[in-house]
Amino acid sequence: MTKPIDTSRREFLRNASLLSIAGSISAPFALNLFAINEAAAATTYSDYKALVCLYLAGGNDSANMILATDDPSWAGYTAARGGNGNIGLVKANLLPITPITAAGRTFALHPSMTGLQTLFAAGRAAFVANVGTLIDPLANADDYRSNAKRKPANLFSHSDQTIQWQSANRDEPNFGWGGRMGDTLISSNGRPYFANMSLSGNNVFLAGQAVNQYQINSNGRAAAISGITNLFGINNSPLGDIVTNTNGTGTAKNVFEKDHAAVVLRSINAQATLNAVVAKTTVTAPGQYTNIWGGLSNNPLASQLQTVATIIAGHADLGVNRQVFFVNVGGFDTHRDELTSHGDLMAQLAHAVKYFDDTLRNLSIGDTSSQVTLFTAADFGRTFASNGSGTDHGWGAHHFVVGGAVKGGEIYGTFPPTCVNSTTYPNPLDVGSGSLIPTTSVDQYAATLATWFGIAPTDIPTVFPNLGTSSLLNFMA
Repeated sequence: MTKPIDTSRREFLRNASLLSIAGSISAPFALNLFAINEAAAATTYSDYKALVCLYLAGGNDSANMILATDDPSWAGYTAARGGNGNIGLVKANLLPITPITAAGRTFALHPSMTGLQTLFAAGRAAFVANVGTLIDPLANADDYRSNAKRKPANLFSHSDQTIQWQSANRDEPNFGWGGRMGDTLISSNGRPYFANMSLSGNNVFLAGQAVNQYQINSNGRAAAISGITNLFGINNSPLGDIVTNTNGTGTAKNVFEKDHAAVVLRSINAQATLNAVVAKTTVTAPGQYTNIWGGLSNNPLASQLQTVATIIAGHADLGVNRQVFFVNVGGFDTHRDELTSHGDLMAQLAHAVKYFDDTLRNLSIGDTSSQVTLFTAADFGRTFASNGSGTDHGWGAHHFVVGGAVKGGEIYGTFPPTCVNSTTYPNPLDVGSGSLIPTTSVDQYAATLATWFGIAPTDIPTVFPNLGTSSLLNFMA
């Protein structure tokens, strides 16, 4: 059945934003700044909080990020990876951490993650074990193979799992749970278009129905509309004529033309507001990080987080009390050259996150670190088994959260066996090559963050429709 054409302004703008999200049109950000609709927000806050999604694009090999090192666990790890010089780490080089409740196991971090080791020891970072996309809970590989249990579509696919991770709603894959939080808390922000900010292009995570994402570069500059320089001083400029003569007060009779002009004007004004805030706000720049080869390199992730910190410092001038940010670092699809490429990524991560936490504690507006929580997300984890030079697409993965409100120094959830299933080292979660069924769903992980952010219990089912009766975790104060 063909859907009748709805010519209403709201429906048109929503559909236009969906086309942009889907990549069907290539419009500047400004044209995504559509009018905020009349959606009613359930809760209004006057204090400030921010969530920062750090997306590890490609699927992080978290089995080499945090490792169980007690004798049985290490025996399983060694059986899976120890004999392969392309993916196996050396135990003596690892960075020990001491979780509050270790349940008889010992743990350590990748040798390049000294910054995260420091944050964990200070109680400012925590790990959440074996998180991934789920529909029905799956206890073991038999459940996975059962037709009675529903499973996420197209497991092990980058694009599909990225969308499912970021949307947390298989029925509306074009909208993300970051966007739905922005929709729910829209009345907490005087300028809702600064609520959801991406430093890495269009993404599903920040896409809402009432609030769309504001895209900026790593320097905090919005994507400008082509041709607006000296716009109002150009005679006979078609764009100038449209904007100046049809902004709702001019003589044009075309309703679409007036709406378009209003959107363009709002975008120009938003760009000017953001640029002014960024220009007057000074945040200490990150230093270089020690790369895997022992030299010093610039850290592009730290530069993204410097911009996030700058915008957080200027949030009052931007008129927002709740913000969600999206930053991205690529290169995690480590099918080959695992130890070198992944090791350097771990060094960048730890350096950037430690810099960000230090910076938030020393902003000009005061220590905001307890008001900001950074968390990692990724397409999926990777296999314990080697493909000869690296690792392949997996499922569950470990993640970390950082901030002053995090109940740090702990590992939450169920840390799985560290092995590929075999008679000697049984692993009931292994569905092949050491790809593990998640023991914590994305919905549980995300809803725990959302609850801290201020999403009311009555609104949690709207933001996370697949959560059901699953319990939240306890990693946020």
